[in-house]
Amino acid sequence: MPKKAPADLTVHTRVKETLKSLNLDQTTLAQKLEVTQTMVSMALRGTNQKTFLRLLTLLKNEYNLDFNENPSGGDYIEMIKTELQDLQDKMGEVLKGIEELKEMMKK
Repeated sequence: MPKKAPADLTVHTRVKETLKSLNLDQTTLAQKLEVTQTMVSMALRGTNQKTFLRLLTLLKNEYNLDFNENPSGGDYIEMIKTELQDLQDKMGEVLKGIEELKEMMKK
C-alpha cells in the first residue's frame, strides 16, 4: 500500500525547484545519500520523509541551503523585496564610489 503524501508540499516543491536550478538529478542525489534513485523520487514526492530529511541535511551541509528558515507566502515575498532593495541601495553606493575614484584618478 503506497504511503500518503503530506498535505503541505510547499517545501518539497521548493526543494525540487532548487535541485533543478543546481542541476542535481535524482541519480546523483541517490549516490550522495547512498540510497536508491527510487527512494529519492519518493522523498521528493513527499512519500519518504526519512530520506527527505536526509536530503535537506545534505543540501544544508553541502550547499548552505536551509529550507526550514524560509518563511512562506507573502512574508517571504516581502522579505525578498526588502533584500533586493537593500542590494540595489548598496550597488548604488558602490557605483558612486567608483565614479569618485575615476574622478580622483583624472586629477
